[in-house]
Amino acid sequence: MKKVSMIGLTLLLSVLLLLTACVPSKNESASNSSKGSDKDGPIPVTIFTPSLSWDGKFESDVNEFTQLVEEKFNLKITWEMAPQDAAKEKQQLSLASGDYPDAYFAVTWLDGISKVDAQKYGKEGVFLPLNELIDEHAPNIKKAMEEISYLKSGATAPDGNIYALPAINECFHCSRYGKMWINTEWLEKLNLDMPKTTEEFRDVLRAFKNNDPNGNGKKDEIPLSGETVEVGNSPNIFLMNAFIHSNGKDYINVKNGELYLAAMQPEWKEGLKYIHSLYKEGLIDAGTYTQNMEALKQIGTPKGDTLLGASAATHLAVFMDLANEKSASYDVVPPVKGPNGAQYTTANYGNVNTFTFAITEKAKGEKAEALIKLADFLYSEEGTILATKGKEGVTWKKGGSEDIDLNGKQAKYATIKKEKSEDEKEIFYTWGERGPIMLTRELRDSMAAATDEWSSEGYERRLYNATLKYDGFEPEELFFAEAAWVDPADAEEVSLLQINMNKYINENTVQFITGAKDIEKDWDNYIAGFKKLQVDRYLEIYQKAYDVEKK
Repeated sequence: MKKVSMIGLTLLLSVLLLLTACVPSKNESASNSSKGSDKDGPIPVTIFTPSLSWDGKFESDVNEFTQLVEEKFNLKITWEMAPQDAAKEKQQLSLASGDYPDAYFAVTWLDGISKVDAQKYGKEGVFLPLNELIDEHAPNIKKAMEEISYLKSGATAPDGNIYALPAINECFHCSRYGKMWINTEWLEKLNLDMPKTTEEFRDVLRAFKNNDPNGNGKKDEIPLSGETVEVGNSPNIFLMNAFIHSNGKDYINVKNGELYLAAMQPEWKEGLKYIHSLYKEGLIDAGTYTQNMEALKQIGTPKGDTLLGASAATHLAVFMDLANEKSASYDVVPPVKGPNGAQYTTANYGNVNTFTFAITEKAKGEKAEALIKLADFLYSEEGTILATKGKEGVTWKKGGSEDIDLNGKQAKYATIKKEKSEDEKEIFYTWGERGPIMLTRELRDSMAAATDEWSSEGYERRLYNATLKYDGFEPEELFFAEAAWVDPADAEEVSLLQINMNKYINENTVQFITGAKDIEKDWDNYIAGFKKLQVDRYLEIYQKAYDVEKK
């Protein structure tokens, strides 16, 4: 009996050992534990991204780029989306609540993930450090960090970790945001020159309002409009830069290596008085400070007579349907000179300011590996072209001898105009400029652009030439808080200070412009309010970051 019991016990132990060997241990690497993922089906991942008004659908049944990456990386993507106006708030709420996705894909020119937030959520363990994932699975990202001078330092937090990745989007026309576009057909009809000073600009707006340039016998013209949801579309940037440099984001300027707040200076007060005078006279559309881009575009592209004289916008398509024949009537106003000789534009180029891609701790193991491989693909020229331009032979082709790029050379790529028939199934081919893409200046400038810049096909050339009119007006020294890596010990503090500071400046700016506050009576109280917001501490933290960067 003892022999039988011993044999039975031995068999039982052997079976248990065999079963145990089939279960991966907690210490087994993510790469080893994910080897069977092909057999288990696609890896499910959730990605949060803003939804733009002109976006197509991203689901794999109708989007061919989604189909491509799902097959290439064995993924099944569930998209979590929010309208662009609410996307930043929803992103912040998801991070604060713990109900966040596997990854975030921000749009390159919208508010992405700030350096403060990348550091904060990285140290808290919400964002995964990407260093090892990049070393093991991302040769394109490693190559980019070697070749793009500002990328590695700009993406690496002070603790040595990379918690998120930026889009490399060296967009020349985007770098000079806050442009002003004006109806040159109206200028010609009213025998007016392109304004060169703030007073000449006022005179032009007055003529637009009072002299019936659209010729319909009604006083329905809107001299100047814009919107303030997206920073580059606010007229305040263009107008204030005739008094003092304003970047429209953190309002921090540099002089002789010292940071100061533009919104506290006497020149800022003079700029507010000027903008208020335009608003009071009905030269600035009252909706400018409440509407979004969609509302602005309805003003810029009405069904009937042309209504809009001028609009602030990073680019023309913000307020005008490019298919509209009247779109050729608008050109940029170069920076105007203020009463004391100020004549600035703002510029933001060649920096890592915000991030467009992060992996959260909910995507450990095979999910994280698949997502970093996806990011690495998007950091390749092939991935970037497919993600932003679509399918070869359908929406783009290799450039031929007839295709000329922005530098006057044979283009590397050219767009194909695709006409959709009524009975054709609606298919989408891109994700647009979102997530970790590699639109370098070299790649962007190598795209074909029609030589006639006033045609819809020549839009990129038109933007390029328009931006040249702003080039060189930026201050010698520039600072952007979003590009600074602050000390980790100060990160949470400065994040709150910045939120309160920007809210205070933006709210008071609108109140002074609209007349809700009196610029003369309320200015001293406005300046005193900065002390309560700890402006000295705010500038001290960023000064320290600026000094370290300069060293």
